[in-house]
Amino acid sequence: MKKISNVRVRIPQTTKEWKEAIDTGTTNDPSSQWLNKDLAPTPLQSRTWSWISLSSYWWGNAFNSSQWSNGSSLISVGLNWWQALIACMMANLISSTVALALGRPGARYHIGYPVLARSVFGMYGHYFFVWVRAVVAIIWFGVQTWFGSQHLSIIFRCIFGSSWENMANHLPASAGITSKELLAFFLFWMIELPFQAVHPIKIKYLFAAESIFCPLACIGTFAWCVSYGGGIHTNTLGAKHVHGGALGWAMLTGINSCLGVTSALLVNQPDLTRYTRRPKDAGWRQASSIWASKTLIFFFGIGATAAVQGKFGEAYWNQWDLLNAILDRFWGPAARAGCFFAAMGFALSVLGVNIGCNAIPFGADVTGLFPKYFTIVRGQLFCGVISLAVVPWKLLTSGSGFITFLGSYNIFIAPICAIIMIDYFFIKRGNIHTPSLFDPSRGSLYYYTKGWNLQALACWVCAAVFGIPGLVGAYHPTWVAAAATHMYQTGWVLCFAAAATFYYCSNRVLPPKVFPAGHEDTPKSFERLAETEGYFEDEDLIECGHGDQVAHGQDPQDPDQSSQSTSVVAINNVLGMEKV
Repeated sequence: MKKISNVRVRIPQTTKEWKEAIDTGTTNDPSSQWLNKDLAPTPLQSRTWSWISLSSYWWGNAFNSSQWSNGSSLISVGLNWWQALIACMMANLISSTVALALGRPGARYHIGYPVLARSVFGMYGHYFFVWVRAVVAIIWFGVQTWFGSQHLSIIFRCIFGSSWENMANHLPASAGITSKELLAFFLFWMIELPFQAVHPIKIKYLFAAESIFCPLACIGTFAWCVSYGGGIHTNTLGAKHVHGGALGWAMLTGINSCLGVTSALLVNQPDLTRYTRRPKDAGWRQASSIWASKTLIFFFGIGATAAVQGKFGEAYWNQWDLLNAILDRFWGPAARAGCFFAAMGFALSVLGVNIGCNAIPFGADVTGLFPKYFTIVRGQLFCGVISLAVVPWKLLTSGSGFITFLGSYNIFIAPICAIIMIDYFFIKRGNIHTPSLFDPSRGSLYYYTKGWNLQALACWVCAAVFGIPGLVGAYHPTWVAAAATHMYQTGWVLCFAAAATFYYCSNRVLPPKVFPAGHEDTPKSFERLAETEGYFEDEDLIECGHGDQVAHGQDPQDPDQSSQSTSVVAINNVLGMEKV
């Protein structure tokens, strides 16, 4: 019998609640390494997200600097504006479909990615795949903070004029950043900090705000560019357009880089959909929002670059360079006011992206890795602190370099997406046994081989291998053959398809257990367990007063005990049920 402390979630507002926010809800009991208040299935009272909340999240986060920059930078690989737009639309169709699929387990079982990963990669194997995502989140948090600081610099220039623009620089050229830019970076980092202390069940209001203001900023900037440039011109983009086979590979490069922007967001889906009120809130309306919003921002970015490049004489592939160019040429009250409001909208979008796409997933990841010490809120704050070690301005020196950076982790993230999808929809048929997600004892359902699902691990490695030679060639072209380069240009799609095929075939040969001991004969109908949120009827949930829980079963840390009965962690008040 194991006692688990209260799993209620508090939003820090007072000094007392700040102290409670850093309480992970665990005890000194050994089983606490598998559970705290943010790893437990989301309680009914915390399921506050509707389909509007998810759509607002995607609309607000789509209209941001990385999406705009990625669309514009496709011009540098030889595509004209409408060819780049087609590549973006194709990538968005793939990403919206994958997001729809990956969001379903979270919406049905109300668990985040770190806990869902236990069912796929094993009780100990999931640590590695959680760590892989956490690293990506840290990098992107630093990159997005850099984007936000550039917009903040625009805001200060509009307010203070030459006093800000001509601020003395005390850093060497090798630093890759000026004193003014470094100050803006830390100021924007400080602006982000309070939002990192808000739990995901409340942060939806930030996404609602940015879903209104950020598209307006993008539309206004795009409209001005088209009006000033006299339309979108395909013959003034500067890059040499490619034809024939080269055009095909350029299109694949565009698709790959567009998917690279959203790769981390796709695997983040369970961390958001776990808070939905109903499973259909994470359905087709969310997927359509992804496709529509991302297609529009790609069009705005590409179109704005194409429109003004002829008159400006240079392709400004990111928002802050474009706004600075406008201020340089049209300095005056109207230009300052317009660029000020545009930069405000862009900065708000960066803020939302960093919280929703990086801080929340990283908070969930470190909570899964170290539940005794971290909650989601504490993890979000920690993400902000360690992101200072990232040097994002070194990563973003040109359009081509930006694409290389985006594509570099596709080969590692795409196979994870594929394996989770195949496991949920085709191997387990949508059936996840919730108590087993917190049961690391030998012989438990998700213990696999010493805590590792070796089939999933092998398939991930084999899929990633397809892209590694090309990754080397992306930085050192003379080191690899043309075939490796082409494989890398299709990195996301190739690695995703390879992982899906390997994992499906290996599990057809060596099928895993879908249901725990004592329930092996349960019909494998699709999402049978989802009807009871992962519990069988004979599994009693006993409330222990003041939110403390007691679950029947053996010691989850004792590998000598059998797993014939459900060991820890069927949580009564977390699910809002007395008995399933």
